[in-house]
Amino acid sequence: MGLRARLTVFSVLLVLVAAGGSAWAGWQIVEGLLQQEATDRLDVATRTFNSLYHQRVADAEIVTRQLSDRTFLAQQILRRNGEALTALIEPIHTLRPFYSIAVADPDGNVLAKIVPPNRMDPGPNLLDSPGVAAALDLDAALPVLVRRQDCQMVVAVTVPVKTTTGTVVGLMHLRFPLDDEFARQVKDDTNLDLNLYCGDMLVASTLPGQAALLGTRADPDVVQRVLEEGTDWEQNVRTGDLSYRARYVPLLDVEGKPVAMYAVHIPVQTLRDARLSILRYYLPVMACIALLAVALGYLGSILLARPLRRLTAAAARIGGGDLESPVPVAGEDEVGQLAARMEEMRRSLYQTYSQLRQLNQLKDEYLFSVAHEVRTPLASLVASVEILAGDYARMAPAEREATIRRIERGAVRLQTLVENVLDAGSIRAGRFTIHPNPADLSVVLDGVVTTLQPLLEEKRQHLEADLPVPLPAVLADERRITQVFANLISNASKYGPDGDRIVVAARVRESDVLVKVSDHGPGIPLPEQGELFERYFRSASSARTSPGTGLGLAISKAIVEAHGGAVGLESDPRLGTTVWFTLPLASLPERHEERQPVAVG
Repeated sequence: MGLRARLTVFSVLLVLVAAGGSAWAGWQIVEGLLQQEATDRLDVATRTFNSLYHQRVADAEIVTRQLSDRTFLAQQILRRNGEALTALIEPIHTLRPFYSIAVADPDGNVLAKIVPPNRMDPGPNLLDSPGVAAALDLDAALPVLVRRQDCQMVVAVTVPVKTTTGTVVGLMHLRFPLDDEFARQVKDDTNLDLNLYCGDMLVASTLPGQAALLGTRADPDVVQRVLEEGTDWEQNVRTGDLSYRARYVPLLDVEGKPVAMYAVHIPVQTLRDARLSILRYYLPVMACIALLAVALGYLGSILLARPLRRLTAAAARIGGGDLESPVPVAGEDEVGQLAARMEEMRRSLYQTYSQLRQLNQLKDEYLFSVAHEVRTPLASLVASVEILAGDYARMAPAEREATIRRIERGAVRLQTLVENVLDAGSIRAGRFTIHPNPADLSVVLDGVVTTLQPLLEEKRQHLEADLPVPLPAVLADERRITQVFANLISNASKYGPDGDRIVVAARVRESDVLVKVSDHGPGIPLPEQGELFERYFRSASSARTSPGTGLGLAISKAIVEAHGGAVGLESDPRLGTTVWFTLPLASLPERHEERQPVAVG
C-alpha cells in the first residue's frame, strides 16, 4: 500500500474517531455551558438578594443614626417625655410602615414605641434583646439578625443616644421582619423566587404551590451543609411540573453562627429545552462535517505527498554540501514544522560553517598582527645591533646611547607583546593566577615609568604622576599590577599625539584606591567603548592607524577583576581617553587574613 493510500485510510479512521469524540465532547460542552449558565444566574441572584438585604440593614441603620443624632431626642429622653418621643418617631413609621421603633433610657426601659399590627412587641425593657447590651458596650450602632423562640426572623438595629457632651442617655431600637412580606418585596424588586427558613423551618416562600408547605423542614443534606457547616449548597428542586435549581445560603447571627437561611431559585426547564434544541442542530451538522472530512482527507493525502518530495530534495542538497539554498517552508502542519526544523538545521550548519571561516580568518589576522608587532621591534633590534657591531668604535657617545635606547625600546615592546600573548592563553586555559600582598603603587609606577621611558622619549612625551602623599598600600600582585600600568601607559603613548602629557592620577576612597591613566589622543567612538575590554577587539580608527593584537586592555581587566577591583573608561574625541581601575586597600580588617593565590578562569 502506497503512502497516499495509507494516508487516506488513516484519515477516514481518524475522522470516524473524531466524529464520535466530537459528539461526546459537544454534549459535555453543552452540559457544561448550561451548568455554568445556571451557576452564573444563581450567583447573580445571590448577589442581588445579599445586596437588597444589606441595603435594608444599612437603611435601618441610617434611619436609627439620624434619629439618635438629634439633640431634641436626647433632651426628651432626659425628660422622659413619651409623647414628644412618639411624635418624633411617627414620621419614620409613616414612611416605612414595616419598621418597629422603640426609644429607651440607658437601663433599657422603653419610653416610646411604635409597633405595626401583627408584629411582635419588644416589651417594656430592651436590655434582654440581642445586640442591645453590645451596642451600649461598644458605644456604636450594631445591626443583628435575631431568631425568636416563635421562629420569627427579625433584623434589629440598636444605636446609643448621646448628648452634645458625648454622654449616653438612651438608645434607639429599630426592627424589621424577614417574613412573607419581605420575600414578596424581594420578588417584586428582582423577580427572584425566594424561600426563607427560620433554622430548618420554611417560614416564607414565593414559589408557586409552596404556601401549603410553610412550617415544613428542609432536606437533611441542606441542613447539614448550610446550618451546621455554614457553607452554600446547591441542588435541584421540583415543584409540581416545574424544576428549579436552588442555592441555599446561611444567615448569621451576631455571634457569626448560622441561625437561618434563604434559597434563591431559577427554573431549569428552559435550560433543558435549550440543550435538546442545540443537539437537534448539532448532530446533523456533525454528520455533514464527517463526510466532508473524508473527502478532504483524500485530497489532503495528495497534497501532503508533494511537500514531502520537496523535503527529500532539500535533504539531498544539504547532504551534498549545499548549505546556501534554503529549505522551502509552506504551512504550519507537521510537514511544515518538519521543513521549518530542517531550515533551522541548515541555517545552524551554515552559521557554524561561516563562523569557522570567520575564526579561520580571525586566526590569520591575529597571526599577521602578532607577526607585524614582532617584526617592527625585531627589525629595529637587528638594525641597531648591526650598527653597534660594525660601527661601535667610530660612533660618538650620543649616537651609541641613542642606538642602545632603540634596542631598549624594541626589547620593551617585545616583552610586553610576549607577556600579553602568554597571559591571554593562561586566561583562556584557566591557569592565570595572582598572589596579592600589600604593595606601594608609587613604587610600582616608578618602575613602570623607568621601563617605558624609551617609548615615551621616542614621541617626546612625558608622564605626570598625581598621587596623594602618603599613598596607602593596596592589596595587589606587584608583577601583575606592573603589567596593568605598562599596558595602559603603552596604549596612552601609542594613541596619544607627539609631545603629549600622559597623566597617572590616584585617589583614595573608603575601601579602595581609584587610579586613572589619561591621554589626549583622538578618543574612542561611543558604540565601540562597550567592547573595548574584549579580547582581540580593536576600534576601527586605531586598527587603521596603529597595528596591535587587542589583548592589552582585556588582560588588564582580567588582572584588576581578579584583585576584586573594577575597570572602565571615559572617552571624549575632544579631550582624549581616561582608563580607570580600582584596587582594594590593604589596611581593611578583612584584608589581614592569610593570602592565598587566586586563579582566574
